Amino acid sequence: MNTLNHLTIAGMLVLASCTHSEKTTSVADSNGKVNVETEQGTIYSGLVQSNYSGVVEAQKTTALSFATMGTVTEIFVEEGQEVRKGQVLAKVDASTAQNAYQAALAKQQQAEDAYNRLKPMKENGTLPEIKWVEVETGVTQAKVAVAIAQKNVNDANLYAPASGVIGKKYVQPGMNVVPTTTAIELLNIQTVYVKIPVSENEISLFKKGESANVSITALNKSVAGMVKEIGVSANILSHTYPVKIEVQNTEGDIKPGMICSVEAKLKDNRSGLLVSNKALQKDTNGEQFIYIEKNGQAEKISVQTIALIDNKVLIRGDIPQNANIIISGQQKLSSGKSVKIIN
Repeated sequence: MNTLNHLTIAGMLVLASCTHSEKTTSVADSNGKVNVETEQGTIYSGLVQSNYSGVVEAQKTTALSFATMGTVTEIFVEEGQEVRKGQVLAKVDASTAQNAYQAALAKQQQAEDAYNRLKPMKENGTLPEIKWVEVETGVTQAKVAVAIAQKNVNDANLYAPASGVIGKKYVQPGMNVVPTTTAIELLNIQTVYVKIPVSENEISLFKKGESANVSITALNKSVAGMVKEIGVSANILSHTYPVKIEVQNTEGDIKPGMICSVEAKLKDNRSGLLVSNKALQKDTNGEQFIYIEKNGQAEKISVQTIALIDNKVLIRGDIPQNANIIISGQQKLSSGKSVKIIN
């Protein structure tokens, strides 16, 4: 049975606690009574307050690349800088593209001059039709060539596709890039996620849209969050599932990588009594049971274990209310054996 590492009981839990020393030895006293320690269990109603550690992530991370190959000549932004949509972030050498663009403009001008010069002849019928088709085609092709050349010039610039914050810069002036080279990372942090690892026994308690309280250690502040994503694939090493808590970051002070504490109030349909693991015993048939103290004697009660919650065992059985559950000395007990509570 896997341990629910973070669950703590809240709200409607009725807590009856006793402190007891673990140094007490389980021996019989001079009257033949077995010295035992006891505790009273905690009624588990299913209202759970759970705490986790998480890390802030950007809501969206976009890897930006140049649309053309070339040598990086300038970078206009720094990591952490806010940028607006359409802003030029960097550029590669555009001299070849500029030359091609100027040449295309010159050819377009020539084609348009020919068009304007021959148009009167077309209108008075002295220009062969085939010649006029050539003139019109020349103008159309020249305009297409200019548009392509203009795009190549524009492609020398790297633009922000949306407003955001610069995450990382992967290139520097002088580096050669191709369209598959990631040049700059753009982050959307107006809304951020806090990613927390949740154990396999807890993941079923999470529901999308439920609220959570997020404390950002570095900023010494708490903000409201909401369960946005619940992972379905466990980490192969930790056997935990990723859960993302959405947090609004209108001030922009919550940065990716910050450590957070997350407190979530969850509903658990399970019920029973929470007791120390030391209370559980197992007979020769493998059946689990506990001893309780009743009128100075030990009484054996069969129980069913449901789960481990916050280092306690959730059990069910015919256990009297406010029973003194024996947690030490059981090896010398049997039903009806006289006991003495020493804690």
